[in-house]
Amino acid sequence: MLHRLNKFFSITLLLGCFTLGLGPVAITNVSASDLEDLADVMSPSIGSGKWMVRVRGIGILPDADSGTNVPGIGVDIDDGIVPELDITYFLTNNWALELVLALSKHDVDGTGAIAGVNVGDFYIIPPHLMLQYHFDLGNGFKPYVGVGVNYSIIFDEDAAAPFTSLDVDNGWGFSLQAGVDIQVKDNWHLNVDVKKTWLNVDATVNNAILADIDVDPWIVGVGIGYRF
Repeated sequence: MLHRLNKFFSITLLLGCFTLGLGPVAITNVSASDLEDLADVMSPSIGSGKWMVRVRGIGILPDADSGTNVPGIGVDIDDGIVPELDITYFLTNNWALELVLALSKHDVDGTGAIAGVNVGDFYIIPPHLMLQYHFDLGNGFKPYVGVGVNYSIIFDEDAAAPFTSLDVDNGWGFSLQAGVDIQVKDNWHLNVDVKKTWLNVDATVNNAILADIDVDPWIVGVGIGYRF
């Protein structure tokens, strides 16, 4: 980082001297390395391709709230930690589309009169499609914000005794996102990402208990990315 700052100030001084008409004086103190650095600044930055692929470890943290057709009984959904893959396409230097892919398994637990009772579990594939705006603050520090949609595909529901059946419907959601890519070497970046998704699904237990569940998860991830 210190090397980058020294390089930046050297180039800034050179440009300032030319702006003030001191170019002939300043050029005598400029090395070939400084001129190469100036060319790097004037050209597109390293890792400025249209595609970026990231791999993250994410925590899926449902902020669930539910109501059922049986007074005093509800359900909750537990947290999950899984790997995630996302593919980003840059429409311009700032605007991008991101597709987020993951697979996770969650337990459904009872609340209220059946608090602490395991109702069952299910698998979910919750792809997100996000429209993002990326900022470039220099020194490889590139935060972004996003907004998008999610369609959660739920399958392989399995009821736990004493329950005999569990069915959870697929559902559409709406998401907001904030994150940052930090360039560490050439095209490689560290990434931190947070999404909030508002997702509502319907569930049926024992073909009799009907639940309306606001899953509303926070999705927090840390990983690496490669831009090309």
